[in-house]
Amino acid sequence: MGTNSYTVAVHSDETIQTMVSNCLQDLGGIGQLVPPGSRILLKPNMVVAKPNSTGATTNPLILDALIELLVHTSPREIIIGESSEVGHDTMEAYKVTGVYELAQKWKVTLLDFKKDHQIYVDVPNGKVLKKALIAETVRKVDYLINLPILKVHSETTVTIGMKNLKGCIPDQEKSRFHRLNLHQCIADLNTVIIPDLTMVDATLCSLEWELGGLPVRFNTILAGTNVLATDIVAASMLGYRIDEVEHLRLAAQTHLGPASLEEIKIINPVKLREIQPEQATGISEKTHYHLPGLEVIEKGTCSSCKGALLAAMRRLSKERRSPSCTILMGQRVREKEDEFVPNLNPAQPLVGIGQCCSGVVSNYLGEQIKGCPVRAEAIYRYLKTIS
Repeated sequence: MGTNSYTVAVHSDETIQTMVSNCLQDLGGIGQLVPPGSRILLKPNMVVAKPNSTGATTNPLILDALIELLVHTSPREIIIGESSEVGHDTMEAYKVTGVYELAQKWKVTLLDFKKDHQIYVDVPNGKVLKKALIAETVRKVDYLINLPILKVHSETTVTIGMKNLKGCIPDQEKSRFHRLNLHQCIADLNTVIIPDLTMVDATLCSLEWELGGLPVRFNTILAGTNVLATDIVAASMLGYRIDEVEHLRLAAQTHLGPASLEEIKIINPVKLREIQPEQATGISEKTHYHLPGLEVIEKGTCSSCKGALLAAMRRLSKERRSPSCTILMGQRVREKEDEFVPNLNPAQPLVGIGQCCSGVVSNYLGEQIKGCPVRAEAIYRYLKTIS
């Protein structure tokens, strides 16, 4: 893969239709990029049923502008495919975001990858994954367009194009990624799911966490044919270098793209935003996991359970309640037993959140708030009783 592949087009402060068109034109034009008669898959980020105004999901106007251009290539079929996060309904996300209505307008196929036929694929260059379970449609299309939204992420620092492809796998595989090594699994997955084009929605970006919050308007769209190159440029808009985003660094080590921003030809580069990484790190333990008397021990926690805890804690904070307890959560918390058990306060209740660490909690006679994922209301109701 030569440096010619490492071109990223960036357009800002124009209409979405113009930015989409100009990005594609900078890369050679839709006619050069997409072979005529292709079966095309569009993979947006519909992680949760929240509108784009929250900064959580891809702007449907980008899909609208893109489909309008794609129809000129006489495609055999256009498919919009996604799998929302564990415990969430993909079709509901399509409806809330406006993508369902968009699919009807253009008469394109709308697919929930959770309900697609799943196939195992070999991952010959995988460091952690040797096989991966993915939606079969992903392997049966001629042209894959990756349409992530730029935002921070509580586990992976940022979520852009490479992380967005995790939405091509079923829920049980997503959970397995968290149990193994999420960063390496993302890099491994990108060796077998390789988008032909990545177009990043940086029109409105969440600076709080991956499920939306603190949306900041950047009015920018980026596009490139190499997903790693595109992600590196997009991450730089939030002030992050490749070495500060683990899955990007690992992908570069696997030679999936450039190893630095300097290797990329950026067309119409935007100035780096005045946002320091510490202002955009998603859910941080210091900021969000602190109420007097409450301690959180977590490792490998999924977004749903983290979000549920965060929502419950915000509500308790508003009510000026502060439960005295130790919370355990995450699929890999068992690995930290030797670290945290000697320091547990025997006088303080031990509370497990979610199903994945129930065994550890049971070993130490703690209480378990069940659910996979657990709901914020259940966490709030229980913690309220001990605050």
